[in-house]
Amino acid sequence: MSKSNLLLGSLLLSVLVASLFLGGCGGDSAVALYFSVSEGASWSPLGRLAFASYGGDGQLYIASVTNTGGGAVFLTPTADQGGRHPAYSPDGLNVAFASQRGDSPAIYIMDATTGDRAGADKITDDTGTGVDMQPSWRPDGLALIYTSTRRNNNSDICTIDTDGTNQQALLADGREYQWASYNPQDATEIVVQRADSPGDDDTDIFVYELADINNPTAIAPSPFTDGGPAWSPDGDKIAFHSDRYGSFEILVWNITTQTLIRVTNDDLCNRWPVWNADSDQIAFTRSAQPFLPGELWSAAAEEDGALTRITRILR
Repeated sequence: MSKSNLLLGSLLLSVLVASLFLGGCGGDSAVALYFSVSEGASWSPLGRLAFASYGGDGQLYIASVTNTGGGAVFLTPTADQGGRHPAYSPDGLNVAFASQRGDSPAIYIMDATTGDRAGADKITDDTGTGVDMQPSWRPDGLALIYTSTRRNNNSDICTIDTDGTNQQALLADGREYQWASYNPQDATEIVVQRADSPGDDDTDIFVYELADINNPTAIAPSPFTDGGPAWSPDGDKIAFHSDRYGSFEILVWNITTQTLIRVTNDDLCNRWPVWNADSDQIAFTRSAQPFLPGELWSAAAEEDGALTRITRILR
């Protein structure tokens, strides 16, 4: 980043944070602000999107906007790393997220409206090495599923109750797992991204029955990178990103009909899909190339769905 862009980004962050503190927790503005969105967002059943964005200091902060990009709120305006991987609770009242506020990154929960201004509850242990990240809620709102690298730096899938008790590993067999989430209609099923070895670009999407954890079902497997799965709130569909067509596109697997549709179709990098409450729209992060910050867009959850830009990136 050039010095001028760094200064401009820092000024933008300072002005935005100051305006949010002066104006309370947010505003009624419908004007989309500029963010450098990292990885995936979370779509609240109450209609807001939370996401991690790079500030001018190079750190990640969690912000939220309406589904049209207005009413921006910074949820983690803290002095150190604000956080990443936000996940709204099923009732939309809380946000789970990952942040390093101790020795190592852990999972926290904060209020979805006021953010961490009054503090955040630490759910997983932040001592020692490794990372806890990518939290997602059980449908009853009483537990979280998340990725942890605390066991030999391997990416395992674990669960923990929201009061910080009953932590256990669900998938810890040496494969690399990420981005797990429950079927919103059936907490006995999870969907997860899986690679058979560390650093393997051939990742696929699998559905696991918790009662039969050793016999997963692959969803539209390919020899390419399929990842970031998200189960629709109605439980009927699974969205994910894939580079099987060259660039990363958003795909949707219909569980009932066993069919696959391509929602996006262009040369950009479209990743990390999330669903709205009605299961008919998908928001995703859109960037020029993989691993670059991007913008939030949404699309109708259908073949070549109509696109809408939600945020803009500072260039």
